[in-house]
Amino acid sequence: MYDPEGYSLWFCNYKYNDENTVSFVTLNKVSRFPQRMDLARKYAFGKMLVIGSEPPFKVKGLWLFRGKEIPQFVLDECYDMELFEWTKVDINDEAQKERVSQMIEDAEPFEGEALLDAKCFK
Repeated sequence: MYDPEGYSLWFCNYKYNDENTVSFVTLNKVSRFPQRMDLARKYAFGKMLVIGSEPPFKVKGLWLFRGKEIPQFVLDECYDMELFEWTKVDINDEAQKERVSQMIEDAEPFEGEALLDAKCFK
């Protein structure tokens, strides 16, 4: 049911995962990011995952934005965007398609590691 002409899917990976050594601090980072994305509520759906049972914890996400690119106002207004590496999903690639499904479903283990927490932005 995905419309690639009207929407785009993006993976995000936190650039500084090596700093995620305390679980509650990492969980707070992940909780605050969707709060800061509130301005995009009409234009986005997102899923953020905290992965790992031992530090450093990995933070990864999947975001669906209206349009073929991430809206410029989101890039301008949400300063946390620059803390993540953003990669557009190639929905024709079966491996990426499977990864999208796993992220939406909170599949565990995810990429061979335990899932510590997941947050949904809708």
